[in-house]
Amino acid sequence: MDRRDFVKICAGGATLAMANWNNLVLAGGFDAFPAAKLTNKIGIPLKASEIPTNEALVFSYPVAGVPCFLINLGKDSGKTMAKMAGESEAYDYAGGVGPHGQYVAFVAICTHQMSYPQQEVSYLRFAAEGSEIAGAPKRIVCCAHASVFDPAQGAKPVSGPATFPLLPVRLTYDPVSDELAADGVMGMDFIKRFFGTYKRDLIAKYGPGGYRQPIEGKTIALPLSQYSEAVPAC
Repeated sequence: MDRRDFVKICAGGATLAMANWNNLVLAGGFDAFPAAKLTNKIGIPLKASEIPTNEALVFSYPVAGVPCFLINLGKDSGKTMAKMAGESEAYDYAGGVGPHGQYVAFVAICTHQMSYPQQEVSYLRFAAEGSEIAGAPKRIVCCAHASVFDPAQGAKPVSGPATFPLLPVRLTYDPVSDELAADGVMGMDFIKRFFGTYKRDLIAKYGPGGYRQPIEGKTIALPLSQYSEAVPAC
């Protein structure tokens, strides 16, 4: 299956999730998926200017079982980064979107040992005010094993055992409506391994095959403090 056929299947909906996931052959770089507008919990599109700066919002993309962080860096911007050291190859990161490039998004799965936000607890968080482990404000911290990532620099690891960045999610920004959408993600091989590692937990939450259900049209973005019952302040 080539990249063009893969995108057609994505646009077709549930066929991707239920039939051919494990057989996909994916090209390097971003893989395109149907665009999904980011909304609040009742389905109203988020206004980017109203996104808080004190914590990450969590949304699912490109399928139900993949949690992602949306972060507003405030007065900072997500910088363009060349030759980021990915898991299998280097890539260029295009930076944030919005009036000042302040909105960034990443797959919220730690690249060290795949800690991710769950309903009961999230050991992965955006430490807006910093912390002892973070070492500076506006870092993403994994409390499970003390990996720290800088979202202003493509979520590259800055300390701890993680050796490559969090996977970037491609965002688009509409300056007229002040709305955001996701339309691509990098690192599908990593995501497939995540599904294999946590298959039992994901089935328990979403039902058989439910975690592979494509996100179509819109996706709810919740503050992490509402998404997870406990968020340790490491």
